[in-house]
This record gives sequence, C-alpha cells and structure tokens, in this order.
Amino acid sequence: MKSVMPFVQLGAHRVPTSTDARLHAATALRILGLEDAAWADLARTHHLPDEPRDFGAGPEATLSLQDFLRVAVTTPTRQGRAWQARALDTLARALSGDVHLAADIAERNPSPQERHWLSARLENAEARKSLMNAIARSGGSGAVFGQIGSVSNRSVLGTDSATIRRERGVKHTRDGLTTGELMRLTYLETLTARDLDAGRAHGNDAILDLHRRNAQRERLAWDHTQPTAPVLQQRAS
Repeated sequence: MKSVMPFVQLGAHRVPTSTDARLHAATALRILGLEDAAWADLARTHHLPDEPRDFGAGPEATLSLQDFLRVAVTTPTRQGRAWQARALDTLARALSGDVHLAADIAERNPSPQERHWLSARLENAEARKSLMNAIARSGGSGAVFGQIGSVSNRSVLGTDSATIRRERGVKHTRDGLTTGELMRLTYLETLTARDLDAGRAHGNDAILDLHRRNAQRERLAWDHTQPTAPVLQQRAS
C-alpha cells in the first residue's frame, strides 16, 4: 500500500511535511509569493538553518513552522501582507479568548486522546470555578481556598502542586495532569460544590472538613474500581 505523505494545512494550501514536521520549503514559500526567491538569499536574510529532508526527489530545503511564520511577517508581497493581516487577527482572537478559534485549533489536532484531554481540562476549570464560588457563598475566606486545593491534590495525585509542576515540567499544575486525574478532580470538586450549595457546611473549618470527607469518599470509590493483582491459590498436593 502506498503511504500518504504527511502535510500541514496553511490556510487554503497543503504543504508537505517531513516525518519530523518540517515544511517543504519550496511549497511553503510559494504560498508567500516567493517561488522565484533564491533559497541561499532567504536563508541568509532570515537566519534559516540548513536542514534538508528527502520528500521523494532527493534532499530538499525545509522550514520549521516558526521559520515560515518569521518569513511571512516580513515578506512585502501581496501574499505576505495577507498572512500578516491573518496573523494579527489570529493573535487578537487568541488574546480575547475566542472559543471558535480554540475549537478550530482543537479540530486540527489529529489525536483523539489529546482532544479528550482538552475536554477534561475545560470541564475541570469550570468545576474549580464553581467550587471557589460555592466556598465564597458558604462563608469561606482567606487560606481555605488554597487549603481546599491542597486536599484535592494530595487525595487524587498523592503530592502537592509544586512537585507536580516540577516533575511534569508545567507552569500550571493542571496542565500537567492526565485525563483521568482531571476527571477525578472534577468529580471531587463538583461533589463538594453541590454539598456546599445544599447548605451542608459554613465557614472555613466546616468547609475544609466537608471537602476532606468527600476526598476520602472519592479515593475509596476510585480504589474500588481499580483491578487488583490476582491472588495465587496454593494448590493442594
């Protein structure tokens, strides 16, 4: 069976990519109206690395996606100016939190697992906001907000936020969590928020005690669903 060459969609154009995601330079530059440009001159002007790849016709020049964008924002051709306008529009939409842009980005990701993770991450963000609001409505203030997070992390992750960030190389703790961990935190935080809205605790100490009990319930329920190692039965001789 003939393999399909990987590509990246740049606007209305498909650009072939190498197995390590480098763009076929000639095709990418054609999008910017630079089909007649000398590669050596462009490479020198934009400090582009010489990293050829074989796309089926022998070694050819390549660009990283970042290299392409760097060339695009400084190219004075009609096509280059169109890319510049598009880049500004995309940045403005990103800074304003445009969810339609976020959806478009997610749909471009070919991994179902990563899209599932994103869904779990968003659900968890909403669950955490709901919990923080419920705590405030229930008379919580000051240190209890951080203490609630510590209880959640210790119960679900078995460690603290600083350790997670350091070990998993992330700036924000929950960006380093697995889909399963996020779903467990969402369940726990939703459970406590609902209990608080039902009037089952008021004030810092009562809120913290309620959340600790819920964390224990969640952990026991989780442990109960996990497969256990088979018990070896000693056979009678």
